[in-house]
Amino acid sequence: MTEQHPQTAAELGLMRGFPPEPAGQVTRANQLISPYNRWSFQHETTLNCAADVWRGSGPVAALEYDLRDLDAFICRSRMGHEFSFGTMVAQSYTDGIVVLHGGAIIYERYLNGMQPHTRHAWASGSKSVTGTLAALLIHAGVIDADALISDYLPELRDSGFAGATVRHALDMTSAITFNDDYGDAAADTWRYSVALGILPPSADYSGPPSIYSYLPTIKAAGPHGQRFAYVTPNSDVLGWIIRRVLNQPLAEVLQERIWSRMGAERDAAWLVDSATAESAGSGLVSTLRDMARFGQLLLQRGHFNQQQILPAAVVDAITAGGDRTAFANGPAANPSNVGWSYHAQWWHTHNAAGLYMGLGYAGQILAIAPAAQLVIAKFSSYPAPAAAGAEFMQAFVAIMGLARALAAGTAL
Repeated sequence: MTEQHPQTAAELGLMRGFPPEPAGQVTRANQLISPYNRWSFQHETTLNCAADVWRGSGPVAALEYDLRDLDAFICRSRMGHEFSFGTMVAQSYTDGIVVLHGGAIIYERYLNGMQPHTRHAWASGSKSVTGTLAALLIHAGVIDADALISDYLPELRDSGFAGATVRHALDMTSAITFNDDYGDAAADTWRYSVALGILPPSADYSGPPSIYSYLPTIKAAGPHGQRFAYVTPNSDVLGWIIRRVLNQPLAEVLQERIWSRMGAERDAAWLVDSATAESAGSGLVSTLRDMARFGQLLLQRGHFNQQQILPAAVVDAITAGGDRTAFANGPAANPSNVGWSYHAQWWHTHNAAGLYMGLGYAGQILAIAPAAQLVIAKFSSYPAPAAAGAEFMQAFVAIMGLARALAAGTAL
């Protein structure tokens, strides 16, 4: 395949000039769709309201370099298609990618005008951070995973979450009615994005103005706990529970318990709605290397920056994965993810490398493979809304191929 480079935000003429030309203007109304996300994902806090996540006052946790020529690494799909790692990076609308092996950076590239200091949207990769915080509080006994959601949030007693437990939300096995398909113009997710504060309301919008007012309107779809269905309101339920039990904003919880302790390079940010509630399932923003540091923290079972930031038992509980039968019964199941599960807001492959991932809209990936001592952090601005095309799927093939090779001790 001939290597093709997607047009950058600058080449597309996005936000060029003062004022920008109307055709190239990025706004809150178009920020989630292509091609405007080529610019917006690197300017989230310019377009949206956000809460700061302070990096703390300590020194930056240095990441050593041991650069290798991964561009030439050959990846093979299940169908026998071959391509290089460098081709994947070039074609999958990458804004930035960092690969850590044994804690050292072996590969780092920035494209589309992104720089090491640039903060980028995690999109739904934020769910994995929320799930990690929830797992930490469950381990500490602050949250009971088997308690009813309505025990913590009586506001949801008459919603579709009635009868669901915290664990159901944690593993997305609650049975609620919600269309999370960004490719469907009539999907619930667009109305939900208005409640989250990510999209502006239309002139005739009369729906819920915030996360707190939207979640009680969700309806039931059947018995809880039987099948995995990937829907964002589960993550925002977890975020609400965390805020409720600690009486703290979610951004502050992340700051105190992880971000200010891990030697981050820069403050993170978390997008908020009109009630200043963080979008727990989609709103985190950070630099690429700080995303990689968070991944390395988990790879090292909670020990990072010369301290035990998370109890090892918390990470062990996350990496154990979830109910594979529930995953197989759900709509996400397909021939490429047989044997997978979803647990603590992470996707678990259960392969030989122990690979698990936080994934986000338009190509955000945080992949962790303990047996391979591998962390891959990838920010992207893949055309959206759109079905996952060949370029998008190449990223998963490349990550799994690299994880298999390193787990097997193959020299790169």
